Amino acid sequence: MRCIELGQVRRVLDETPSGDPQYSLATGRWPLAAIPSPTPHAPRPTPHVPRSTPHANCRRGVTLVEMLVTLAILLLMMTAIVKIFQAATGSLSSAQAYQELDNQLRQLDATIRSDLNGVTARLTPPLNPNSNLGYFEYGENEFADVQGEDSDDYIRFTAKAPAGQPFTGRMYLPPLNGLTIANMTALQQQIYLSTQPITITSEYAEIIYFLRNGNLYRRVLLVSPERQSVIWQNNSFAQAAFGGVNINAPVVSWQGMNDISAHPAPRGNPAPPLPLLPSPIVLNTLGNLTNRENRSFYQRFADDFQNLAGGQPPDGLSDDVNGDNVPDYYPTLYPGVLPAAVGGTGPPLNAAGQLIYEPLAASRPALAQVAAFPFVFPGAYSRPQTLGTPPNTSNYGWIHSPEPDVLYNGGPLQFDAQPLGYLGYLQNLNHNPIDVGDNLPLPLSSYPGGLQTWWGFPTWRETLSFNWVDPTLQVNSNPGQPFGLSYQPANVGLGNTSQFLPDMTGTYRNTPQPYNDGPYTNGFFPIGTAQYTLWNLSWEDDLIMTGVRSFDIKAYDNTLAAYADLGWGDDPRVTGNNAIPYLQGNLDAQTKNYNLPAYGLVNNVKVDLINQTFAHEGRMPPLQNDNRLDASYPNPLYTNWTTGNFTPQYSADTTYSSNVGDDNPAIVRLRRVWDSWSTDYSHAPAAGVVPGSGFPWGPPYSPPIYPSYPPPYPAPLRGIQIQIRVADPTNQRIKTLTIRQDFTDKL
Repeated sequence: MRCIELGQVRRVLDETPSGDPQYSLATGRWPLAAIPSPTPHAPRPTPHVPRSTPHANCRRGVTLVEMLVTLAILLLMMTAIVKIFQAATGSLSSAQAYQELDNQLRQLDATIRSDLNGVTARLTPPLNPNSNLGYFEYGENEFADVQGEDSDDYIRFTAKAPAGQPFTGRMYLPPLNGLTIANMTALQQQIYLSTQPITITSEYAEIIYFLRNGNLYRRVLLVSPERQSVIWQNNSFAQAAFGGVNINAPVVSWQGMNDISAHPAPRGNPAPPLPLLPSPIVLNTLGNLTNRENRSFYQRFADDFQNLAGGQPPDGLSDDVNGDNVPDYYPTLYPGVLPAAVGGTGPPLNAAGQLIYEPLAASRPALAQVAAFPFVFPGAYSRPQTLGTPPNTSNYGWIHSPEPDVLYNGGPLQFDAQPLGYLGYLQNLNHNPIDVGDNLPLPLSSYPGGLQTWWGFPTWRETLSFNWVDPTLQVNSNPGQPFGLSYQPANVGLGNTSQFLPDMTGTYRNTPQPYNDGPYTNGFFPIGTAQYTLWNLSWEDDLIMTGVRSFDIKAYDNTLAAYADLGWGDDPRVTGNNAIPYLQGNLDAQTKNYNLPAYGLVNNVKVDLINQTFAHEGRMPPLQNDNRLDASYPNPLYTNWTTGNFTPQYSADTTYSSNVGDDNPAIVRLRRVWDSWSTDYSHAPAAGVVPGSGFPWGPPYSPPIYPSYPPPYPAPLRGIQIQIRVADPTNQRIKTLTIRQDFTDKL
C-alpha cells in the first residue's frame, strides 16, 4: 500500500483548475452537466482525477495488542476443543471399562448359578454317607460391617456339572512300565516331563468360593474316585519325586499337581504303600465328603495307631485296646472329651466330667492328632477373642469378637464385660483385612501390622509349596496333622508360632504376608533359584474376580420370610432388640431363662429358635447353656442345664443329663456355619460290652459311649442369597450382583 507524500499533494492542487467555479475542490470533479458534450469531431474531455488521496489510500498494520488478543481467543478455543475430546475419550474409556465389568459379572453370575443348580446334597440335615450325596456348607463368620459390606463369608459344596460341560483339572500320572525318572534315558525324561500333568475331566467336583483381599476365588477339586489306581503316591514332585535328577528343579506338592479331592487314609502304614497295604492318598467319593474330616483343607482323622497283634503299629484296623467292641477313636473327639489314660475296667468312668463313657485303657493314649472335631481350617475364622472376665471364660474363640483397638471406658471391648445392650461392639467387629483408606477400625493382630486375621482357604498357588503335604501325610504318623492344618486351641489365639499356610520358602511363616507369599530373598530359596522362578511364573487359576469389595451370603429363614445372616438373633438391625439374648446361649426370650426348647417371637409367632430358625450361633460342640441334647438318645425329661432340673435318664449314672455341651475354653467351635452334617456325627457308637464280663453296656442301661451331636442348624436350607459388590477399574462406581437360589427341590 503506497501513500502520497506531502509535496505530491501540493503539486496536484496546483495543477487543478481552481479558478473554474464549477470545479469542486472537495470532490476533485466537475459536475457532469458542466462537461461539454462531445462533438463528432472532438472527444469528450476527461476530468482529471488525482491518483490518490491521503484518506483513501493510507492503511495501517495489526498492532501487538490485537495479535495477543487473537492468540488468546485461539488458545481458548483450542482448550475447549481439547476438553471436549478428552471428555469424549474418557467417557468412551469409562463406558468400555463398565462394559467389560458387566461382561465379567455376567460370566460370574452364570458360573455361580450353574454350580448352585448342580448341588448334589439334600439340604435337610443330617445326611448318611452311604447315600453318596456329598455335602453343602455355608459359613457366615462376622456380620456385614457398618457399610453393609461383608467379606468373610464362604460357601462350599459338591456339584454335578451340566450335561456336556464336565469339570476339568490337572493330574500327574506316574511313569509306565515300572520306570522311574532316575532310570530313564535323557530322551525318555524329556518326553515324559513334557507331557505331565495331563488334563482330566469329571462329572462331579468339590467347589469352594471365598474372598480374600479383594480377590474372589473358586477352587474346583474333581471328585474322581475311579482314578484311584492310577494316581502317583508321592509327597511332592520334581526333584524329590524324580530321584534328584535335576537338583535345580522346583519342588511342588501333590495338591499343586493334582486338582483332585482327596484325604489321607485313616488306617494303615503311613510309610509309602506296599502291595496289599492301603494307599495313603484316598480319592474322595461323594459319600466320603459328607464327613467334614474328608473335605479339602480340614483337619484329618485316623483311628489306627497301634498293632493289637504285636509288632510295629499300625495294623490297618481301628484300635480297640480294651476290647469293648467300640473303636477307641471316633471323628467327634476333641480336647476335653477323651479321659486321661489312667486305667479302668468298667462304667461309669465319667467322674472328671468327660463326655466319653467308654472304659479307659492304660495303653490308649489321648492323642492330639485326633483332637480336631468339628474340623475347620485354622484360618477360616477371624481372630478369636481370647479376653474374658473370669469366670466367664466360655466365650474363648468367639468370632463375635470386638475390635481390640476400640476402647470402652478405657479398656478393650469385651462382650462379657460391657453393659448389656451396649452396641458399640457390633460396629467394631473384628473383620478380615479391609482396604487402605476404609473408615472402619483396622483389625489388630499379634502379627506385626495386623495384616491378616482371616485366610478363608488356601489358594492353588499357595498349595504349590512342597511343604503342603496334605493329603499325602497320614494322621497316624509323626507329627500328625498335615502342615497348615494343625489344630490351634481357641484360647491361645493367633499369637503363637503356628502359621496358617506353609510358605514357598521351605520353612513355616514367621511373619505374615498381606496377600500370598512373595519371592523369598533370604534363606532357602534366594533370587535365581528354581523355587523363586516357580513362584514368579505361577498364576492363580482359581482366581475368578478381582476388585471385589463384598461377598455377602444370607440364608432364607422361613420364620422371618426373608434372607438373613446366620445368627441373626444377635443383630439388632434384624431383630430391633437391644437385649441380644442369643450370644451367651440360646436364651428363651419368653421366660428369660435357658430352657429347652428356647422359644421366641418371630413375626408375632412363637417359634423354636434352635430347631426352626437360623437365629442362634449354631455352636458345635455346644456350650452347656445352649441346651443341645444327644441327637440319638435325648433325655425326654430335660428342662435346662441347672443341677437338679432334669430327671436322670439312666439309673447307672444319675449325673448324666444328655446335654452334650462342653464349656472347655480351649475348643475351636464350629459356629455360624450351616452344614448338611453327617449321621456319623449324629448317630455315634452308643453301645458295646463291658470288657471282661461281656455284659451289654450302653442304652437303655447306661449312657451312650460316645455323644451324638445334632446338626449345627437342624432347620433345612430353603434358599440362599449371594450379593457381590465389585468396584470398577476406575474406582468410580460400585456394581452389585445379586443371586438368589431356591433349594426347595432339594429338601
